[in-house]
Amino acid sequence: MGGMRNVTGPRLLLIAGAGLAAIVAAVIVAVVISGGGGSASTDGAASPSPTAAATAAATSAAAPSPTPSESPYAGILDGAPMTAAEWAARKDLLPLAVMFDNTPNAVPHHGIGDADLVYEALVEGGITRLMAVFWRRDPALLMPVRSARTPFVIWVDELGALYSHAGSATTANEANAAGQIIEWGIRDLDAFKPGSNAAYYRDSSRYAPYNLATTGERLRAAAAALGFAGPPTVEPWTFRNPSDPPQGVPAAGIQVDFSGRLYSWQLIQWRWDASRRAYGRFQFGGPAVDGNTGQQLFFTTVIVMRVNAAVVDEAGHVLLEQVGEGPATVFTGGRAIEGIWRKPDRKARTRFYDASGSEIVFERGPIFVEVIPQQGAFTFTANADDLPELPKYVPPPPAPGPSEDETVPAPEPTAEPTATPTPSSPAPTPAQPPAATPTGTAPAETPAAPPTSPSTAQPSPSPAPGR
Repeated sequence: MGGMRNVTGPRLLLIAGAGLAAIVAAVIVAVVISGGGGSASTDGAASPSPTAAATAAATSAAAPSPTPSESPYAGILDGAPMTAAEWAARKDLLPLAVMFDNTPNAVPHHGIGDADLVYEALVEGGITRLMAVFWRRDPALLMPVRSARTPFVIWVDELGALYSHAGSATTANEANAAGQIIEWGIRDLDAFKPGSNAAYYRDSSRYAPYNLATTGERLRAAAAALGFAGPPTVEPWTFRNPSDPPQGVPAAGIQVDFSGRLYSWQLIQWRWDASRRAYGRFQFGGPAVDGNTGQQLFFTTVIVMRVNAAVVDEAGHVLLEQVGEGPATVFTGGRAIEGIWRKPDRKARTRFYDASGSEIVFERGPIFVEVIPQQGAFTFTANADDLPELPKYVPPPPAPGPSEDETVPAPEPTAEPTATPTPSSPAPTPAQPPAATPTGTAPAETPAAPPTSPSTAQPSPSPAPGR
């Protein structure tokens, strides 16, 4: 049996929920972390985490090929092999980034199983939000779509993607996602703006705000009507070929704790499935599934990035230091490679390097990026069975107030699909951890009319938060 390896960062907690007097009643989890890892400066080389040297010793000296040799066509985001016909059909399309809620009322998510790349990061109230990015496939149903936040806008800018969301944080500080979308020229597909709102509808099987839905086809049609055209400009990561030697040390179990306090709503587990050669995701007490298929979510590579984080206002908006460098662990092929992430400026692609300074190459297939604050913690084990049992889900304290997509008019409803996709068979449920906690139901809300004029959000006072 393999032992558990704890990976923790500096734990200087400067702000914590009840300590923020202006929002005591809201009981928001808020942290400001400094030092020990993530840095906005790139003047010197960041030191990998203490276990990086051991990883380097276990890494083969042979350098994997960064370009495919077995197949001449591969996905631009996940490196997955493609046929010539698939490549011809997709090569001029832009990546499509979609914001998803990530609370129990939002699950199962619809469409994330088709994503090439997913980011997860903290937002207000100590909960996380997801941004799934699609290029090789466009899902038939995407739900629930939620509002934009600055860290995700920065990733959209990095990818040159279309951006699907429902409203945005609008502030007078550097968390002004609405202003940044305008200022940075993001290809915006906002559910509350004329021109793109027709792509969205309310699904009557859920209640608002967890029922805002769309499809890949609708979003791409809206993008075409707005003049958002390819080809894509994203710089791909590097990927292994089957003949390349493996890197790193065995890592079949991963536990990610966003707060470092083992709160059940901030706790994620990943378990390696050797037959699939991918990691299965677990949250809220059980396996995470895609509502379109009823199947558990699996990703070939899981990346854990450590960043400095700050709560910048009483509403609880979180900013991350995404420019600079800091510790990272890449889990790919059932193995862990420790090193650093590096992003020299806002528009540059975030890249990952091992202890020797070489760029880490990933197995080909979907990638999930967990972006945790320095206060957070994660562990990994050689054997998945050595992970602790996933705790029973307990709801978090209430957030400071309604989010932007709960307080602005809803999009004009359009015809729903003839049938909402439903699982054809029950989701696979491993013996451990326990089955997922079911979500509550409530009557669907009737959406209001769409806004009659574009958003009046002003550009952010600072063009590069996190710098």
